[in-house]
Amino acid sequence: MARRDDALPPASRIGERYVIERVLGGGAMGIVYEARDGDGARFAVKTLLAPAARGDVEERRARFLREAAVCATIRHPNVVPVVDHGIDPAGDVPYLVMPLLGGEDLASLLDRLGCLDPDVAVALVVQACEGLAAVHDRGIVHRDVKPSNLFLETDPASGRVVVKVTDFGLAKAYDATPAAGVGGGLTATGRFMGTPQYVSPEQAVSAKHVDVRSDVFSLAMSLYHALCGAPAFAYVRSFMGLVLEITSRESPHLQDVAPWVRPEVARIVHAALLRDPEARCPTVRELALALDTAVGIDASRRPVTAGALRPPSDAARSTARARAEPVASWDELLRT
Repeated sequence: MARRDDALPPASRIGERYVIERVLGGGAMGIVYEARDGDGARFAVKTLLAPAARGDVEERRARFLREAAVCATIRHPNVVPVVDHGIDPAGDVPYLVMPLLGGEDLASLLDRLGCLDPDVAVALVVQACEGLAAVHDRGIVHRDVKPSNLFLETDPASGRVVVKVTDFGLAKAYDATPAAGVGGGLTATGRFMGTPQYVSPEQAVSAKHVDVRSDVFSLAMSLYHALCGAPAFAYVRSFMGLVLEITSRESPHLQDVAPWVRPEVARIVHAALLRDPEARCPTVRELALALDTAVGIDASRRPVTAGALRPPSDAARSTARARAEPVASWDELLRT
């Protein structure tokens, strides 16, 4: 596996057919390059970085190869596909190849804008629901849903924005019939997995024993962030303090920081953020349907254009909506 200070130089090859052009970015797990093949087609190629602790090599390698296997089984407009993957024979470096997308992830957009017009935020999350539903249908739970893993691809001709769920490095088969080529969990005992600001309470306790309701929580927290400018427990600075807050109390009321959000939407967000997974919204499809009902399907399913990616207007921000009464369960939400 490559080291961070040993990134592939331009004009080098990986997988024998992909010529590296430049580094696009990277994180704790890998480096992403822009590359082209012999026909001139351009791709994003992700390679695995060697961890600082050598004992983690095989686990990280297995996770990376699982990401490739997961993505290769799913074909959906709202999921980033893997078009090729393997292990480069020259450097023994695992790699996966994805289409080169134009746009940015939701986290970058929120860093620039703070929050989004509520109807636009809902429409983007409904798209993410569609992608995650396809993932869940394959018996897979993502376990790292967050704004930076929701890529907003923009069509240069139409300006239309399509949400793509990406980064399946922590994905796990959660039922008795996992998708072909996808192994079971690799979670080490006592090891935290996920992103603390977005992780569900049950995943904070044990990442091994989660199902699709954990992804529902994480997606709802991403919507909370998009609606008000920060995830619910952004004020907590320590890791242990954050885990304690997530596992011991419900999220602070969304309308305390974003009073312009309509109460119907706020109630849905909080019902999808309930700490008890038995009380929480059970699936992303139900979450999408509830949001359709709250804002109207013409708004929630409308095409989103790049020009619509903007924060609420000053007039909208100055409107204080009726305060939503929290519910104790998703069933209670459906009854009222």
